[in-house]
Amino acid sequence: MFNRKNSEHNQLITALKNCALFEDLSGAEIKDVLKVSHIRDFSADEKIFEEGTVGLCFYIIVKGGVVIVSNADGKQNVLKEFGEGAYFSEIHLFSESFHTVSCISKEVTRTIVLSKPDFEDLVKIKPRLGIKLLLKFLDFFGQKLDKLYEENSKLKQNIHA
Repeated sequence: MFNRKNSEHNQLITALKNCALFEDLSGAEIKDVLKVSHIRDFSADEKIFEEGTVGLCFYIIVKGGVVIVSNADGKQNVLKEFGEGAYFSEIHLFSESFHTVSCISKEVTRTIVLSKPDFEDLVKIKPRLGIKLLLKFLDFFGQKLDKLYEENSKLKQNIHA
């Protein structure tokens, strides 16, 4: 029984280390993040969050997979699929905005869930770790913005061509 718990804990540590947003953290820092995170298991076809609800959590898939869907005209449209090792809803660590999509587990799925209030507490309790994480997230969001600017520029060129 001890080995099973130890194996599950190692799986969580590995999932965090393999996430690009946490890859630069030391073993002790990874454990600090895990201490404030929640491990959540979802059944197949269970809603993880629903379009129109306030988002307060960031998710890393340890095992299983999810689909991101949008409901339009009473029809559910799959926009994206995420599997083991993927992460999503990172913006909700910094914004209490509403989900513009729903997320449903495709199969039994285990996630590491970091909520906005727990992330804020981590930043206060462990300021060095908090700053390190905030800088990593700023870099991540900066790269996303660069891609959007590039796409926007290409669209403008196509319009004027």
